[in-house]
Amino acid sequence: MESRIKRIYEMCEHDKPDIVVLANATDPMLDKTFFYATGLGNSGVFEGSYIFCFPDGKVEMITSILEEESAKKGNFPVHTFMTQDERKEKIAGYLKGVDSIGINAKELVHSQYMLLKELAPHAEFIDMSKAVRDARVVKDEAEIETTRIACRIASEAAEEIIPFIKPGIKESDIAAELVYLMQKKGANGPSFDSIVAFQENSAEPHYRAGDRVLKDGEFVLMDFGALYNRYVSDITRTYFMGQPNEKQKKIYNTVLESQLASLDMIKDGVKGADVHNTAAEIINATEFKGRFTHGLGHSIGLSVHDGSGLSPAVDITLKEGMLFTVEPGIYIPGFGGVRIEDDVVVKKNGVEVLTTASKELITI
Repeated sequence: MESRIKRIYEMCEHDKPDIVVLANATDPMLDKTFFYATGLGNSGVFEGSYIFCFPDGKVEMITSILEEESAKKGNFPVHTFMTQDERKEKIAGYLKGVDSIGINAKELVHSQYMLLKELAPHAEFIDMSKAVRDARVVKDEAEIETTRIACRIASEAAEEIIPFIKPGIKESDIAAELVYLMQKKGANGPSFDSIVAFQENSAEPHYRAGDRVLKDGEFVLMDFGALYNRYVSDITRTYFMGQPNEKQKKIYNTVLESQLASLDMIKDGVKGADVHNTAAEIINATEFKGRFTHGLGHSIGLSVHDGSGLSPAVDITLKEGMLFTVEPGIYIPGFGGVRIEDDVVVKKNGVEVLTTASKELITI
């Protein structure tokens, strides 16, 4: 993982620190960059563990004895502790004589920061959050390949769930079945709490599956993803229970048109905001103007929202190797909504779509 650590240092816009310290608290307060820098897969939780990253790309870990076997799957030195005092002593050894310490301030909990300050009272602390974000937003081939697997799992689940969808079923039933299907296919779990929303509930972009029962003629919106070796996928498909009416079909076809147009724009060197605006202009040229209420997409990787986005609010120029969702939607309060979401990797002269489930208007 030397290249990843060197990349973090290269992204630093100020004086480079002597050492970068990444620390985990208790689950779920785990710094995803800890796993980026170590390359450790699905084994281990590493609560209370620290890694020390050096400008030459080397990394060393301090972890609890219970995580020793998991830690040894990485290609770096591992030092274990039995007690908190022993852990403190080992951390102090790494910080002795260090003049500057880089930290990922956005993921470091206050108690750990105070411990580092106590053990290195004269050191300068440098916030590396932006450098970490900039390093992680461009994926290497190993990260892309892992994401491909997560996307394949979710794509297959999106199609295999169709026979399960019937009038009278609850949103929560479909959400549970999606997780079951993905884990049968090798997922370590879902990327996030699955969204399954029928008809009027589909107008809420961040709805959670509930007890709503499906009826004939309704939207079935499903937003979910697979977690595989710590990397995520994120896909949305909207189906119809029975035949859609003309308004439903127009909403669906408008969203699909806007997504396909934005996908055609994506390539190295394009502004992310311009991609969003392409989708928004198509939607806003219809009677559904103003009902696309969020950014076109977000970066994915070790996190579902991995630090960047396709939005007018984010100043980013796309680079080869970036991974994004592309997910326009139209949401009509009290009526329902449609979202179509795919995961893509930016290429030099275009885009590779990693999620492959059909986007044709599907009736069940």
